[in-house]
Amino acid sequence: MASTGKYILLREGTVLTHSTDDHVIPLYDTDILVHDDTIVNIGKAIDAPDAHTEVIECRGKIVSPGFVDTHHHIWQTQLKGRHADQGLVAYMVSGNIMSFVFKPEDAYWGQLSGCLEAINAGTTLVMDHAHIAYTPEHATAALSATLASGIRSILAYTNPLRMSQWDQSCCVPDQDLLPQWAMSQLRDWVGKYNHNNGGSHSSDKVAPTVEVGMGFDLWFLPKDVVLPMLTELGEKGLRVLTTHVGCNAFQGLQSPIPMFSSYGLLQHPHPPSNETTALPFLLLSHCSGIPEDDLALLASTGTPISSTPDTESHMGMGYPVSLHSSLRDSKTANVSIGVDLHTNNPASIPLQARALLQLTRLEHNSCLLAKDTFPAWDVRSSSEEVFNLATIRGARCLGLEGQVGSIAEGKKADLVVFDAKGSVGMLAAAEHDPVTAIIRFSESADIETVLINGDVRKRNGKLVDVAVSRDGIVGKDVGGETHAMKWSDVAEEVRRSQRDIQARIDGLSLDQGRKTLLGMFHVDQGNLVDAL
Repeated sequence: MASTGKYILLREGTVLTHSTDDHVIPLYDTDILVHDDTIVNIGKAIDAPDAHTEVIECRGKIVSPGFVDTHHHIWQTQLKGRHADQGLVAYMVSGNIMSFVFKPEDAYWGQLSGCLEAINAGTTLVMDHAHIAYTPEHATAALSATLASGIRSILAYTNPLRMSQWDQSCCVPDQDLLPQWAMSQLRDWVGKYNHNNGGSHSSDKVAPTVEVGMGFDLWFLPKDVVLPMLTELGEKGLRVLTTHVGCNAFQGLQSPIPMFSSYGLLQHPHPPSNETTALPFLLLSHCSGIPEDDLALLASTGTPISSTPDTESHMGMGYPVSLHSSLRDSKTANVSIGVDLHTNNPASIPLQARALLQLTRLEHNSCLLAKDTFPAWDVRSSSEEVFNLATIRGARCLGLEGQVGSIAEGKKADLVVFDAKGSVGMLAAAEHDPVTAIIRFSESADIETVLINGDVRKRNGKLVDVAVSRDGIVGKDVGGETHAMKWSDVAEEVRRSQRDIQARIDGLSLDQGRKTLLGMFHVDQGNLVDAL
């Protein structure tokens, strides 16, 4: 793709930069010049390069790095609210395996609106654990919608638990867990989207904002099936693999961390130069309940972890671990945060950071109170710590800290502008400390502008129109004819799709689905109790 020569000048904002040790340094009354997709200058009183330069006035506003979401199931928008008062077991039926009732066009609208909801909240990079690859057409629809949204994404291609039949009388699982069509499509996409085709810049890629990863949870399969598959995909360009991890009476009480270690999968996103492996690196989601020794092993190897505070507390998975002592005190640990389910909580990384901070403080203070002591002065962790999990450390967990996650010359222009001056909630906090203002007091409504890869995706507090591909919707291929669509029109399509999905759900027995799911997971139902 040839350079467009486009310039954007963000003028006189409070720019949140990072030192080499991840300390946040606010630069006041500072300009940022963006050329095409890259930040090329940060300083005072920068002149506009030409008469066509777009100028965004940022006086009284905070310019933050775009937020990084390292675990999210974006396709599920039409299921929002359905399991807001349900635990993990119920969600697996009412949410996870409901991909059964999604047609490819439903996947498209759920994915597109989910991406736009994330952008609206300031997320510029997402690790999307996309378990919507029910058919090749579903997967293509999800990819097409991701591209249309403009979000920077690692779309982790994942085969869901599929059902060959599900109605009022039965729920029968499909025995083909890794269908050949899926492996073929994944290999093709990895080759197409994860290589620069001879170029050295992301602009040379077919899709500069989308990389293809893989989501995988089928660790009960034999090692001699799993490792050759991952090695082959790694040799073709698969860089990131992600999986769910937790130790409890539903997911299993035996930690999988020793198995991952024996497979050679515990590694830093950037392994030392003297270590070569074709295997992708593994990002672990949740990790609640795993033993202390395993957390220490993850910390020492730099294996990335994503905590999702709202889901983990909501669904009984335990305290989120990203600020756990064994990880917080380690210089090699890679930790981050994710939204997980925007169906039961907002798709806002600052809100997840806020929840993580308070849950960590609750856990720590509860231990002090149990000893008849009291936290006297400072409390556990800081707003800066969780801000870093939401930005530079999140990017580091995805191996992309050289491109995004902080504001620096030469990095991609993924930027979020908070209208601190016009905000009700951020008043006075922004003047005291801009990082605290974002983490403790901001709302998505305070986000005025979002840039991703140098393109404005939210302007004056509203999402910009998106170019929707009809070919992508019906699953023929990614690309083709497009037309502009406003957010209000996207929302109407989602509502229409939601009604269609509900009609299909009405034809299912959720009880049959629950029985099938528990049987597949070999769950001891004597360990499942009512939380009321």
